[in-house]
Order: sequence, then C-alpha cells, then structure tokens
Amino acid sequence: MNETKTATERQAPFDKLRVTRGNQRHAAGVPGVMRHLHRVAAMAATIALLGEAPAPSAQAEEAARVFAMSGTRTAAVQSYTSRLHVDVALRSFPYLRFHLNGTISFKRPNLYSVHFEHVPWFGKGFEDMKMDPMVPSTWGEHYDVTSLTRTGDRTHIEMRDKVDGHIKGVHAELDADGLRKIEWTYLNGGDIGVAVTPVIVSGIPVPATEDADIKLPTYHVICHATFSDYKIVTDTAYDAASGR
Repeated sequence: MNETKTATERQAPFDKLRVTRGNQRHAAGVPGVMRHLHRVAAMAATIALLGEAPAPSAQAEEAARVFAMSGTRTAAVQSYTSRLHVDVALRSFPYLRFHLNGTISFKRPNLYSVHFEHVPWFGKGFEDMKMDPMVPSTWGEHYDVTSLTRTGDRTHIEMRDKVDGHIKGVHAELDADGLRKIEWTYLNGGDIGVAVTPVIVSGIPVPATEDADIKLPTYHVICHATFSDYKIVTDTAYDAASGR
C-alpha cells in the first residue's frame, strides 16, 4: 500500500494555498498569518490521498454514481480558462484587505489550477496552486461517504477523510450544475466553507463566483472570487478545428 497522508497534510484550495500542515497552522505573527491566509484564499481544501479503498457499500456506490453524474454536463469539455479576481479580507487582527488577479485553467479529466499575478510580498511562492478537489468526481478516492440525502434539486453528502487526521467531517451539496457548496470542519473547532454560484457559458455550467468563509482558531478570513472571460474548448470544437 502507498503511504497515505491526512487532508491537513495535503494540498489545500487554491493549493499551493495549502490549508496548514502540522504546526504551520499555528505560526505566529503577521507574516505567518498571511502565509496561512494565502493558502486558503483560493478557497477550499484540496485532497490527494494514496492508498487502497475499502470494498464499496451500497451508499458508497450511490455516492460514486452521484459524483460521476455531477460531471455529465461538462463531459464534453476538454479544457477551459478564465480570468479570476479575488477580494480577500481578514476579519481578525491585523484586519487586512487586498486583491488578487489571475487565471484559472481546467484540463480533462480533473486538472484544475490557478495562477495569480503580482502577489503581495508575503505571498511570494504561492503564485501557482492546484484546485482539483473542487472536482466532485475525485472525491471517492479521498473520502468515505457517511450520508447521502436529497432535498429538492440538491444532493447533500456527508464525508470523512479516509485517514484520520485533523478533519472532523466534510459536507458537500451538488445539483444539476455540479458543486454548489462544500464545508470542512476541524477537530480544533475550525471551519472552512465555500459556496459556488454557477453560470452557463456556451451550454456549460462553470463558476461565476465563489465565496469562502475561513474560521480557524487564530484568524477569520473571507474571500470573494469572480470568474470572467471564459474560453472553453469542447470535443466538438476540437474536432472542427482539427478537421475531424
């Protein structure tokens, strides 16, 4: 079996804005706080688990089907890019506000990344980050599903990390347009939530905005991300361009 890591030891959205590793979470001083802030400013907590999964239960199989179905409307997408603007506000000392601009890129099957331009001095080294965990089709590799319910057009999923660590649980909500909400709760009382508002571009649901609320024992951060100028390449467009 491959060596496994807990979610807090793995990449965190927008990763390289990793949700803290080990004692780094409690690094002191403004530079330390801002280092953590930038690791979460791109929203969410990424996951990359290596290891063998247990035999699937009926619930796990249903969850796998839901995860797969969440990508049905984007199945024809080979890749896309978008401009990204993020407003970041620290709601605890030192109460800083700043903005980030960059681009996101997606390439099938689940390579999702962000590149920020002109990051502040305290964010150097975090210009490029991975966001693969915002792709529901990857979750089955990383989490065990403990509950799956439906309310109206939404599917509510409760999950836990396959390897015990600092994460208490994960709550996610999906609808026909894909991921609408995800929230990580931590054993130390921390909470990271991300809400996604989609927009239809060329028939494809993609994020219009994402709002993150990051509450950890030492600080509170909110982020608002706006996506624009999508350039989407689908199988049909690719075939036409290549003369197929």
